[in-house]
Amino acid sequence: MIFLDNNATTQPTVRVVEAMLPYLTDCYYNASASTAAFTGADRPRHEAASAMARLLNAEEPNCFTFTSGATESNNWVFKSVAGGRKIGRVLVSSIEHASVSEPAAELARAGFEVVEVPVDAQGVVRLDALRDALREDTVLVSIMAANNETGVLEPVEEIGRLIHDLCPTALFHTDATQAIGKIPVDLQGEWQNVDLLSFSAHKFHGPKGIGGLYIRPGLELEPLLLGGGQEGGLRAGTSNTPALAGLAVAALSREFHDESIRNLRDNLEIKLLEVIPGILIHSRDSERLPNTSYFSLPGTNAEELVDKLACAGFIVATGAACSSGSLKASQTLIAMDVSHELASSAIRVSISKQTTSNEIKSFLEKLFSLVLPSNPSLLSSGCSTVTAP
Repeated sequence: MIFLDNNATTQPTVRVVEAMLPYLTDCYYNASASTAAFTGADRPRHEAASAMARLLNAEEPNCFTFTSGATESNNWVFKSVAGGRKIGRVLVSSIEHASVSEPAAELARAGFEVVEVPVDAQGVVRLDALRDALREDTVLVSIMAANNETGVLEPVEEIGRLIHDLCPTALFHTDATQAIGKIPVDLQGEWQNVDLLSFSAHKFHGPKGIGGLYIRPGLELEPLLLGGGQEGGLRAGTSNTPALAGLAVAALSREFHDESIRNLRDNLEIKLLEVIPGILIHSRDSERLPNTSYFSLPGTNAEELVDKLACAGFIVATGAACSSGSLKASQTLIAMDVSHELASSAIRVSISKQTTSNEIKSFLEKLFSLVLPSNPSLLSSGCSTVTAP
């Protein structure tokens, strides 16, 4: 099996698994027990917080509250706003993950004014529209750092500066699930105006079921879960010590920002354009995650193609894993003014540091053999990037 769907999840490294094993066997103790300091059960939580602070250059390890992952963290942000802030305006981009867009819709039903900030044809948030949407009564702005489908990078620094200058009382939340481990993140540098940041360990070669929320020092959120003093009283429940141990090791890896990943992706796209002139590569003219390629094959049913590739041993995606199984066109591409036909023929390939050039070569050979005989029109020259419908 050749796995090319690393924006959906990544394989934990051997070191991550080895770090988890002791807390599943000999050191299985409860990290909340009074004896935790003696058993060592509290160590993974401290190590995970320190590792995340180092990875993101956060002010201190205490900035991090651990959750089951970014979906929970995103929901927590919106529930906290609903419970702890006066009703006002909430801004989200038009390409957010469902774990942001659906809680935002809940706020709208509760009386908040929720406004979608549009993106341009490349999928980048329009700063002019954001500027116009910011008002004195804005309480929250939530814009993802990197899109899970196109891989496009949003201008977090510029967005944060705009919010800080025009509406300093508003909270700025970013879902950085796809960004962490793939691009540098500096919470005391370019991202210094970010108040809240969500992440999941399984997106950067850590275990599933663990992630967290960065909370800027001095900012108070409504507790997510009650019934215990864990996570500073913000999220009750026994700590997932094995997963925390794995997260700590994954976060300390310094192999993420590898130019070889970008080169592998770029070579993939060069070959695609060379053999299939009719292909459309989305967001190619914007800054993207180095591992992501999202392209449309006009006249091709993406769902059927993904299934055929899977049967042949190649795992790719039509878009967001959380919405797979649906025949709906990519809402991200629709928001970018891509036609429904093109959005329905889009395939996402996302590689990792474990992907090899031979795997990419094998994938391309299989893709060409499946697509070209049944759709010879793709051999005719067409535009190679999507800039307008």
